[in-house]
Amino acid sequence: MSSFPFGDRRVDHRTYTRKVFQVDGTRTIVYQNGTGEPLVYFHGAGTWHGIGFAKKWEEHFTTYLPHHPGFGASAVNPRIGSMQSYVDHYAKLFDLLGLDRVRLVGTSLGGYLAAEFAAQHGARVKRLVLACPAGFDVKKHPQTDLSKVPPEHIPDYLMHNVSNLITYLPEGPDEEFNAMRNKEGHSASRLLLNGKMINPAMPSILQHIQTPTLVIWGNEDKILPVGQAEHWHKALPHCEVSIVEHAGHLVLDESDTARHVVREFLLRD
Repeated sequence: MSSFPFGDRRVDHRTYTRKVFQVDGTRTIVYQNGTGEPLVYFHGAGTWHGIGFAKKWEEHFTTYLPHHPGFGASAVNPRIGSMQSYVDHYAKLFDLLGLDRVRLVGTSLGGYLAAEFAAQHGARVKRLVLACPAGFDVKKHPQTDLSKVPPEHIPDYLMHNVSNLITYLPEGPDEEFNAMRNKEGHSASRLLLNGKMINPAMPSILQHIQTPTLVIWGNEDKILPVGQAEHWHKALPHCEVSIVEHAGHLVLDESDTARHVVREFLLRD
């Protein structure tokens, strides 16, 4: 069982209903709010930087914000360590939630997961948004190896305007925060291939996605360079791309423009 039953204390979940599910014995936390058709958000490799970007979604959709196994308040399961195991986990969670067809949004690692899920369960995804997704091995625009970046500099790689993250960072030593990051870092590391979060088969996998897809990218992304966006565009059959200026890797957290573009895309029939 997770040692962090409520997740990061600096993230405001007060307007959300917190639900706990057992998915094949894995304690999985889901935060839910809003009304309307279902929208599911797959977070990236950390759950600490807030969920304010989801507020506008709640006006139009029943919004589900699950924590992946091994991340946030969800439990670690040693059997879940591959992208396929996460896809299988979410297919079962969707069944438990009674979700037949959803709008699916994913950021970074969550975008990688969302793409793999949509490729295998296309009938369950009505619209797909991939925000600065990982997973594509683009030799010309390689992803940054964050293991070589000093921890104190990580925030500079996540946002163009790092002041947007200050609210969520500890002011001094914080054992709970550090333990959570270690837990999530270990879970994310199990998905790496030769130090990168990639799937060499991604170009062919994306060909299976028939869902209308939006790829959105911050032009100041220091982790996954914006030059990767064109490769996603070429590989996805029904894709449009939006490049957001003055935004970094956490484009939905940082940019009102990005949030507006995503909302308008999701609202289309």
